[in-house]
Amino acid sequence: ANFVEQWPQFSPSRLPSAMPGLVSCAAAALGLGLALGGWKLAGFLRRIRNYRDSAKAAAVSAPEGFEIAGAASERIQQLKWFVIDDQVMGGRSSSSVTSLGNAIQFAGTINTNGGGFSSCRTLGDEAPIGLPAGSRGIAVTATGDGRQYKLTLHTADSWSMSVPTWAHDFHTSPGERQTWNLLFEDFVPSKQGKVVTGVTFDPSKVTGIGINLSLYDKNGKPNPHFGDGPFNVVIERLTVVT
Repeated sequence: ANFVEQWPQFSPSRLPSAMPGLVSCAAAALGLGLALGGWKLAGFLRRIRNYRDSAKAAAVSAPEGFEIAGAASERIQQLKWFVIDDQVMGGRSSSSVTSLGNAIQFAGTINTNGGGFSSCRTLGDEAPIGLPAGSRGIAVTATGDGRQYKLTLHTADSWSMSVPTWAHDFHTSPGERQTWNLLFEDFVPSKQGKVVTGVTFDPSKVTGIGINLSLYDKNGKPNPHFGDGPFNVVIERLTVVT
């Protein structure tokens, strides 16, 4: 049997009358697909919002005496820190921020099965943290574990995907107290992990600061000092470089 004999409804003589039904079926299938896609997207966005709200609610105060030396805002005296791990995207890494004397300890465990980062940052983006307009960078004094981290600077909430985050790498030596002078001219802007161009950095507009351990370095290249397992870095001091 030929095609028409097998499927007489597709006979050329009957196609005009069959077309409305076919179009209706196709439209219904498309609508169902869009509805399912929209439902999945809505669920995904809801999980992200829930994660964001829970992470911010768990923010911890910096220890007394810890501040960004040289910053002018009163916020510097009352900084709170919270974590953002790859769990927000379905990953399995975990981390925490705790006080260790007058320092901040950022520690946790990286699991690259479905993920690739852990991070922490300051809470609140309602006002700048007071970096002077003429400042040249940030000096980080820390004791690490041999991994390569990033210092991140934010000018908006971490969930404002249209606003770039600025980052600079610093590679730690195990158990060694070190200081890195990270100049603003060497920070690289990115959106959702992708390097962007055509944007200008203004230190006076920085509203938040953070630490990131990621599969990628500031240039979007693989981080050679990243992998599964525990991590630990103790941030003792942040100082404005003028």
